[in-house]
Formats: sequence, structure tokens, C-alpha cells
Amino acid sequence: MTITSPENAIANARRARARRELGGLDYIRNVRAAVETADQRVVARALGVSQPAISRLLSQADARGVKPVPEGFSGASPYEIAERYAAGDIDRDAMIRELSAWPYPKNEGAAAAAAEWASTPYLDTPGSFAEVGRAFDEGLIDGDAYDQILDASDEVPEVY
Repeated sequence: MTITSPENAIANARRARARRELGGLDYIRNVRAAVETADQRVVARALGVSQPAISRLLSQADARGVKPVPEGFSGASPYEIAERYAAGDIDRDAMIRELSAWPYPKNEGAAAAAAEWASTPYLDTPGSFAEVGRAFDEGLIDGDAYDQILDASDEVPEVY
């Protein structure tokens, strides 16, 4: 692998980090799906791990809150969708479309997004627009995408 600049190295590292994070989520979700239709021992044998390892994985996943992916989205949260874009799993148009349509918690329009950094409750709300801000801060999406998502999210009906 030839790296020509620090910017390229950083972009490659972001992509690799996103792939690593998403690989773990995909593994957990697929193991869950497998044990819905097959015995844990069968799944463990097929994966080359022990049945207790499968049981631990599933209990830890529940404790960590690994959620299923909602229909019509490529991730279970706005941040995960941005990670999928950064990893190259989805294209820019899909990322913008999904993050624009995400059902952000009530009071997460443009005014709330502008005020979120001054109010810590929004920062801890899973699925909030703050996750889009975090994705921007971490370089997973660019400023133009952030602005498009923010503008479009104002038109999305609020979830009650």
C-alpha cells in the first residue's frame, strides 16, 4: 500500500476503522440471525468457536445495545450510516438520503441541531442529529453533506 500524503493516510485509516467497527456489528447481527433458526451449538461449530463463546457474544451484544437495522436504512443509527458511507458500503447519495429521512427524536430540527452543542441532553440521545454532527467532526462525512442532511431533515415529520 503506497501512501502519498498524510491526508490519504488519514482517509485510509478512517475507512479501515469504519470497516473494523462495522465488521463487529455485522458479525453480531448475523450470529443473532443464525441462532434464530439454528441451535447455538450448530452455529458455533460452523463458525469454529465454542457454544459458550456464542452465548457470551449474544449477551454482550444485548448489553452493548446492538440494535437491528430498520427497514429502508443501511445502519441502526445515523452514526452507523455515516460509518457505512466512510467504509464504502453505500454511496454518497444513499448516505444523504438515509440521514435526511432518519426519524430523529422530537425537537431535532434545525433549531435543535444548532442548539445541541450547548445542551448536553441531545448529545446522549441515541439516534439524535448529534450523531450526524459526530460523524462530521470525525471526518466520516463532509460539511456539504452535513448541510444537505440538516436542510432535508427539517422537512422530515417528527416522531412522537
